[in-house]
Amino acid sequence: MKIAKLAIAVGMVGVLLTGTAMAVDVVAQTPSQPTLIRQIAFDYDDYLYFAPEEQPSISPSDVSEPSQEEAVETACDAGCDSCRNSYRHYGCGITIGGWLDQGFTYNPADPANRWNGPVTFNDRANEYQMNQLYVYAERVAETRGSGWDIGGRVDLLYGTDSRFTLARGLDDDWDSSRFYGLSMPQLYLDVAYNDLTVRMGHFYTILGYESPMAVENFFYSHSYTMQYGEPKTHTGALAIYDINPNWAVAAGFSRGWNNWEDNNNDLDFLGSVAWTSRDECTSLAFALETGKEDNAGAFNRTVYSLVFSHYLTDRLQWVLQHDLGYEDNAARGADAEWYGVNTYLFYQINCEWSAGIRYEWFADDDGVRVTGANGAGGAPRGIPLNGVAAHWQEITVGLRWQPRPNIIWRTECRWGWVDPLVAVGDAPFNDFQDNNQFLWSTDLIVTF
Repeated sequence: MKIAKLAIAVGMVGVLLTGTAMAVDVVAQTPSQPTLIRQIAFDYDDYLYFAPEEQPSISPSDVSEPSQEEAVETACDAGCDSCRNSYRHYGCGITIGGWLDQGFTYNPADPANRWNGPVTFNDRANEYQMNQLYVYAERVAETRGSGWDIGGRVDLLYGTDSRFTLARGLDDDWDSSRFYGLSMPQLYLDVAYNDLTVRMGHFYTILGYESPMAVENFFYSHSYTMQYGEPKTHTGALAIYDINPNWAVAAGFSRGWNNWEDNNNDLDFLGSVAWTSRDECTSLAFALETGKEDNAGAFNRTVYSLVFSHYLTDRLQWVLQHDLGYEDNAARGADAEWYGVNTYLFYQINCEWSAGIRYEWFADDDGVRVTGANGAGGAPRGIPLNGVAAHWQEITVGLRWQPRPNIIWRTECRWGWVDPLVAVGDAPFNDFQDNNQFLWSTDLIVTF
């Protein structure tokens, strides 16, 4: 069974490698945080046919700035030299890349169980973690609004983070040890026609703001909302339509939360609506998944996320996220809900340094979501978090340093606390002794 699953990945890579006659470029993956300092390319042809004393006076407002697509396309036509530093590669064929993310989390309480409570991903206290040895092969299906194109992507993740991206029936039996294992969080095919792209296969969720991919996040640690309130992956089909440069919609189906093989043969609906302003300084995205997640396929679970992003200044970005989830018959025979708010501020200090802060309030009123993974991921078995109704809060402040395009260093301090809504025998943090917890974390990402 494991050989067959790995063969699927090898076959997908083969399709990507043989499906185009274009050259393969090895590039460094860059984070998805928008570039704050934009380079403007002027049309210097306006200056070529005049002597210096005859050169006309042209103001910046009279000079048209080429679009990003035009700039990248020109670079590709010149031999793809500039494509290696771009997050898109029009006409450049396949991208092969990845990264190594390794870090350390210091817990001054020094818990004997070496566990940072319900914090996942950087869940080990006072231990080195190789979180992600991540490799991917991708070809972007890009029609530029006209014609057909085909693409796809396959990702493999080895490390301690693989425990939190496992899909039922695909890679949930690939763990090679208690903490380290292999997962395949993405394996999909894209077919594009004009402004429509249909994605088929296994892919990351469209809900929320944070991503399981280390290079896509400012912070090393993750919010409770991302860890417990949202799915990580879907398996199914999703049609994505770009209505115009400002609006995009998506709709499709999936086999449920983090499933490769459906546990009840009942498909979920998956959809989103996204808007971006003309100056790309403001965006708003709404995403929804609804369907039956229990083994009998009798009870519905619905969750949505709303993410707003705005640049307050050229250097200061504000992000606000709200999630709400509801599930029938989830809390010992009763219905359950969870909801919360996350807010982020990111400040670009200079070309290399940036600072960030995150505050989160996540309400699990019925104790159905924050269960400490019920003993998975290195958590002690039978922990008293299982079924605890509580409100979880955390504040995280951090710095990010990127001295070179392929090197990212992050450090953060995280203070978390919990307000139980019902009495419990033990607290959730530090060997079940405390209702609050301080963590200092740092990690280093090297992309290739």
